[in-house]
Amino acid sequence: MVWTIYNETEGDKTINDVWDNPNRVWPSTVYIETTNNCNAHCLCCLNDKCKKNRGIMDFETFKLICAKIRKKPGLKIGAMFCFGEPLIDKNLFEKYKYARSLGLLIEQNVGLNTNVSLLTKEKFKDIIDNTTNITLSFFNTGSEFERLTGGLNWKKCYKNAIEFIKFRDKYKPNYLIYIGCNAVKGNDLNKVKESFKDYKVLYARDAECRWGGTVMTGVLDRMIMHPSWRCDSYKGALHIKWDGNVEFCAYDIVGTDRKIGETGFGNVFTDSWEELYEKFRKKFKNNPLCKRCDYWHHCKEIIKNKYIKPNPLPSNWYDWEKPFLKKGEEYIE
Repeated sequence: MVWTIYNETEGDKTINDVWDNPNRVWPSTVYIETTNNCNAHCLCCLNDKCKKNRGIMDFETFKLICAKIRKKPGLKIGAMFCFGEPLIDKNLFEKYKYARSLGLLIEQNVGLNTNVSLLTKEKFKDIIDNTTNITLSFFNTGSEFERLTGGLNWKKCYKNAIEFIKFRDKYKPNYLIYIGCNAVKGNDLNKVKESFKDYKVLYARDAECRWGGTVMTGVLDRMIMHPSWRCDSYKGALHIKWDGNVEFCAYDIVGTDRKIGETGFGNVFTDSWEELYEKFRKKFKNNPLCKRCDYWHHCKEIIKNKYIKPNPLPSNWYDWEKPFLKKGEEYIE
């Protein structure tokens, strides 16, 4: 697997100095966010707080990005979304097909994550033909689902999900469908499971991390697509946004006046791979966003625990975040 770039000897390292090793491969994989637009306003998602420019990547732009990726032997695309609702992009599946024709997809992992509201019948076959899994987001059911998603219609979304599951069962029974339920205040995994008890689905929880007092949830269970440890920065993943700007963290979305955020460090069109590499190493070393994340503070423990957080977490796991709390912000146990 081309993205396996860590080893057990790094267990003595911290996340901010692990890239001092010049032999580490970068980038290891690419995530392409073809749009950061979204038709929902989920309370657990940071997308509404994002101040970056909004847009949808056109097909010609995507082709240019693919040409750039091909110049790095072994580099492939691990996901075609990040934040935003990917089904807003009307050319999304043409992009999947084009990348596949060039052999640029990590076929065993590349998936999709959707809020389900736009999961209409005309998209079913394209989804199953072009991805290996999908995560359908349901934090709760009924009116609580509608509150947590900022107004999506429960009956419509649930109907879309069931129709898609039934289509899968008939057309491609082994296709993986995950029901994603973020562990945010108001979620109810048991109610969600009850709603889907008669169907063959799996369940995914969120990729929760802390950001100085804020619980950051967004892209559900990235380990489905990019196995072993959710910190994309540590793994060397490159996030390419709709306008070609690049970042090394999926959570580089928190309010900022800068268009490319705190982990943004270049543009895939204006910078060569050599320039991007140097900029990445320079910025990763002391990035302020990383230092407000529990994956950064507990790098050693997570590595020694086979690249996952301990379960249950030690009672003092989040003590590091206290200095980052703003006035009036409460410490979350």
